[in-house]
Amino acid sequence: MSHRHQTPEPEIIPPGQDQGFRTGQGGKGEGFDDLGNQFSGMMRNPMTAPRAAYVLYALAAVSGFPMLLGLIVAYVARSDAPLWLQSHYTFMIRTFWYFIALVMIGMALAFFLVGFMLLWVLPLWLVIRVVRGWLLLENRKPVPDPESWLFS
Repeated sequence: MSHRHQTPEPEIIPPGQDQGFRTGQGGKGEGFDDLGNQFSGMMRNPMTAPRAAYVLYALAAVSGFPMLLGLIVAYVARSDAPLWLQSHYTFMIRTFWYFIALVMIGMALAFFLVGFMLLWVLPLWLVIRVVRGWLLLENRKPVPDPESWLFS
C-alpha cells in the first residue's frame, strides 16, 4: 500500500497469465464470464434482435435518435434471420425510410400549413406501425406486406 493515499497498488499480471480472469477461474473475474454467457445466450434467441429494434423504434416516437440504432440492428440482423423474421426487419427498415421521407414532405409543406398537420400525425403513424409489428412478432407471424406505407 502507498503510505500517502492509503490505496492499494495495482496488481501486475505478467503476459500470458491472465487466462483465469477470462475463463472465470481464479475468483476475480467470474462475474464478467457469467455476464458474457448470459449475453451470448440471449443473443442466440432469434426474437431478441427484433424486439430490441421495435423497442428502439418505440422510443423514437419521443426522441428520434433511437430509431437510427434500431435501423442498424434491422440491417445487421436481417440477413441471418428466418424468412418470417426478415419480413419484420424489412418492415422496420421501410418504416425508418418512410418516416424520413414523410418528415421531409411535412417540412416542405409546413410553409402551406398542411405540413404541420402531417408532422403532428407522424408520431402516431410510427406508434401504430411499431405496435402492429410487435403484435405480429409476438405471435410469430410475418408482416403481410412489409413494404406498405400504411400498417401492413
